[in-house]
Amino acid sequence: MRQSVVRLALFLALLAALGVPGRAESRTLTDMAGRKVALPGAPTRVYALSPPDALLVYAIDPCLLAGWNYPPYPPTAGYLPPCAQDLPVLGGFFGRNETPNKEAILSAKPQLAVSGSMAKPHEAINAFFKEHRIPVLTIQSETPGQYPAALRLLGAALHRRERAEKLAAWADDALEQVRRGLAAIPQDKRPTVYYAEGGDGLYTDGADSFHTLVLTLAGGVNVHARPQTERYGMDRVSIETVVGYAPQVILAQDAKCRDMILSSPAWSEIPAVKAGRVLLLPDAPFGWFDRPPSFMRLLCLKWLASALYPEVFPYDMVKETKEFYKLFLQVELTDEAAAALLRGERPAAP
Repeated sequence: MRQSVVRLALFLALLAALGVPGRAESRTLTDMAGRKVALPGAPTRVYALSPPDALLVYAIDPCLLAGWNYPPYPPTAGYLPPCAQDLPVLGGFFGRNETPNKEAILSAKPQLAVSGSMAKPHEAINAFFKEHRIPVLTIQSETPGQYPAALRLLGAALHRRERAEKLAAWADDALEQVRRGLAAIPQDKRPTVYYAEGGDGLYTDGADSFHTLVLTLAGGVNVHARPQTERYGMDRVSIETVVGYAPQVILAQDAKCRDMILSSPAWSEIPAVKAGRVLLLPDAPFGWFDRPPSFMRLLCLKWLASALYPEVFPYDMVKETKEFYKLFLQVELTDEAAAALLRGERPAAP
């Protein structure tokens, strides 16, 4: 009996030395809300309460996701690895009308729930997970500047520290590069930008909105400076308002919106249109700029900064895009596919 105990102890010590996660030992981490959270040794099924947080988990390891908050959009086709293609749709605690499918969540048997800045704060949420003994790890993920710390915390929680550190280091470097480049550009020398949403381009988000954070971080001046009227954005404006704003650059949410702006007489005298500076926002496999805001905003930051200030940020965006996709999405792109993505097209994934 004593020999068996000794063998077991030696075996467990060997596993620890090799870095093999055991069933092991639960651990306690302090999350980004300052709460101490007891975690299972190595979670293999993770439920995130909102899409931005689900996509951060995805970036670290897509095979850890227990399910999606809503069905993946068409641009994801071909990019998802087999383990993420047929995940159940579990709903979430976010958005105007989004509600979770609690039965489906329990059926997916998550060992950890991740709650970020976009999740609706609600006592019933905490009570639900507490009742079913599912620990909740809170991260801060509203701004791209919070991603490095969120990634590092998730890496520690998910036993993916090395992977998470590579992603966080890339994010730190990108944010610092853009900060340094913009430091010498006075506010009055920065281009004015309008974010055009909806088929007619007459929905937008204000300068204080989390939906337009990349615009501000990249050194653009959002012409719609009014406070956001609703938490979820997309304020309605008139064409007269946009003409009055006279933006020097327009960001079009989708190709339909871009094509309408370029062909409509009502938009033709706007400086951005006259100068040919109507930029179509890339969106594959997930939106680069917004809806949902995700880690893709890190690449979008470089893309938009180089579009607004090509002399300051002379990035080779084909190279940058290939490197980002290889690191964050574990997808190898050709030069042609990367160039197509940058034009807002959706090339077939490799």
